[in-house]
Amino acid sequence: MAIEHVLVTGASGKLGGPLCEALLAAGYRVTALRHRRAAGVDGVVEVPISLGDAEGIGRLVADADAVIHLATCKEDREGVIEVSTRGTFNLLDAAVGSQRLERFLLASGDAVNGIYFNPQPVPIREDLPMAAYPGYYPLSKVLEETMARQFYVQRSVPTVTLRMSWIHAEDDILNHLTVAGESFGIPVWSELMDDSQRAAAAAGRDAAVALRHPDGKPMRRHIVAVEDCVQAFLLALETPGIEGETFQIAMEEPFDYVETAAYVAGRLGIDTVELVDPVGHDFCIDITKARYVLGYRPQVDIRGLVDRAIEFRRSGRPRRPRSGYQG
Repeated sequence: MAIEHVLVTGASGKLGGPLCEALLAAGYRVTALRHRRAAGVDGVVEVPISLGDAEGIGRLVADADAVIHLATCKEDREGVIEVSTRGTFNLLDAAVGSQRLERFLLASGDAVNGIYFNPQPVPIREDLPMAAYPGYYPLSKVLEETMARQFYVQRSVPTVTLRMSWIHAEDDILNHLTVAGESFGIPVWSELMDDSQRAAAAAGRDAAVALRHPDGKPMRRHIVAVEDCVQAFLLALETPGIEGETFQIAMEEPFDYVETAAYVAGRLGIDTVELVDPVGHDFCIDITKARYVLGYRPQVDIRGLVDRAIEFRRSGRPRRPRSGYQG
């Protein structure tokens, strides 16, 4: 494969910025679609264009050796149509007529598997039927994956889907695992607290959350560091013979909320707080295929992720702006 020029959508997002930096460091030429916010990466050529502009998208795709489609919507009803449906279709349809496109990488997510919301009796593999939890974002990923697969089957577009677990960067994991400060993800801790716990948090008393099921067992959840997502995209960009395939991307193994809370509390010098989640389900992502076919080797485990988050906070570095397409 002779990939030199990569077109990236969603370059201003949590994954987009670090991935663009890594692409440039690896010697690729990078063009990014600019929607609401610049990617902010020196060396990236940014083009102000909407994914809904089929003619403009066609010109950009025709000039690219590879497309990396990261742009997405979260719980945005209009975004499902404009970004996930029309935008993904425009990119794929333009790829049909390309004379040079070697690879089309789609960023998907474990939302298509229902993860925390649906019972998961076995590790989640690529060949399990998509059974997304309710919401516009999970629906958007099902639609995107379906289109990418059919454009490969029907029109031989060289699509590859990376189905990532919940991506964490900077100090995201501390915002999720502690009760003070910015809330990140679900569950929302205040909704699970009793009155005394809620009062302590409101007074600024921080604590790490030891989350359990109603039967007392620790909650287990699978996530991934942004650095390992970048690794996966670089591998998928150049690995030959993987067209039409989907790969699960996650940490080596799920983390245990109770064990991790103890580690966070020790590192930060705070208490732990015991909370019970009445509805969540444990889940495990099977990354065997990505390991075997791509050579994917996740480098960041849960303790490493916590350590990096603490270092980030202590460094005083500003958080990377993440807004682009809404969500």
